[in-house]
Amino acid sequence: MNLGESIKLGFKQLLSNKGRTFLTMLGMFIGVGAVIMILSLGAGFKEYTKTFYSDIGLGAFQVNCKDQSSHLLLTADDFEVIKAMPEIQTVMGSLYEKGSVYNKKGETKDISLFASEAEYFTSVEKLELLAGRVYTEKDSQTAAKVAVIPDIYAKLILRQTNYKSAIGDSIEVTVGDKTEAFEIIGVYNSKMPKNASQKFLERALSQAPLYIPITTLDIITTSEGKVSSAYGGIKDGFDPKEITNQVRLLLNRRHSQKDNYNVTSAADLIETANKMMNMITLFISAVAGISLVVGGVGIMNIMLVTVKERTREIGIRKALGATNKVILRQFLIEALILTIIAGTIGMLIGYIGSIVVGGMYNIEAKLTFGMILFSVGTSTAIGLLFGVYPAYQAARLEPVESLRDE
Repeated sequence: MNLGESIKLGFKQLLSNKGRTFLTMLGMFIGVGAVIMILSLGAGFKEYTKTFYSDIGLGAFQVNCKDQSSHLLLTADDFEVIKAMPEIQTVMGSLYEKGSVYNKKGETKDISLFASEAEYFTSVEKLELLAGRVYTEKDSQTAAKVAVIPDIYAKLILRQTNYKSAIGDSIEVTVGDKTEAFEIIGVYNSKMPKNASQKFLERALSQAPLYIPITTLDIITTSEGKVSSAYGGIKDGFDPKEITNQVRLLLNRRHSQKDNYNVTSAADLIETANKMMNMITLFISAVAGISLVVGGVGIMNIMLVTVKERTREIGIRKALGATNKVILRQFLIEALILTIIAGTIGMLIGYIGSIVVGGMYNIEAKLTFGMILFSVGTSTAIGLLFGVYPAYQAARLEPVESLRDE
């Protein structure tokens, strides 16, 4: 019997008992599918983080004060000193405050306000505008009461889905004990999941800020030009880690502190996110590995049962001249067919699952050649590892004893 005939016979045997074949493959479906899902999402997430910072570059950085006592906050003098560094492209202070608004039903909803210089939108974060514009340097100089709102604010508070019609509307925002009216000048894409529920959007409302000029929020909160955080950019060609460390040392020295200022670059954030994703991938792969081993044991068990059921067939084939090598090959091929098909289906299930999950969070799942190789390689290895013993048991059966089996 040649290789082609062995493969045809292998398929015939597996199809003769479809229910048992499916149950045998189940462990492989789960194991391979889980690994492929997390690998696909991980690859998509890494690509997403790179794309997120592609416009502003890996040199974008953020400064935060651990202790927010008044004398330790960042001032205009601090920014002037940082700007004087030859490696720094720009730096600017920012303010973040919690506030509240009333929706059309008169219900109070928590929101957040973020304020910085107009340059923030070109050097740190580039908003995807759905309508209108961002505030300008002139708006900052005049402390204009203008706001760029997220699309979910327009949907939930203004009940507007035609964002252009929201431009020019006035909204009242309460910060502390002050209530101020702001003119809407722009609506940006908050990049919430497209199929997100109403409850999810309600919770996310306070996470997507309203952007207003920093001079305007400075007057409302009477912060006197002092801020607890800042954003900036490092010029191309310089190591972000090295420069952010220099900025951190500079600020600590200016304020006579040991370690009160955190300075984090976009490169640091990407590296941290990738490390976390690698750890999650490793953990899920380990759990999936257990499922693969269980699936392999199940395959070996079923193959041993198959050998027992086909003892007489093996005896007849040996009596007709089949060698131990031919019998061994036949059962190994059946084990390999079983595991390779299971691995391929598991890969497809995992990839489809990653597309569905990724779509909920605007992450495009990626299926790489390495993942395909992993699925086929793992399936083949399990087929060989757990199929050898049953195949060996079949090959060593004596023809006479086999023919006597009922």
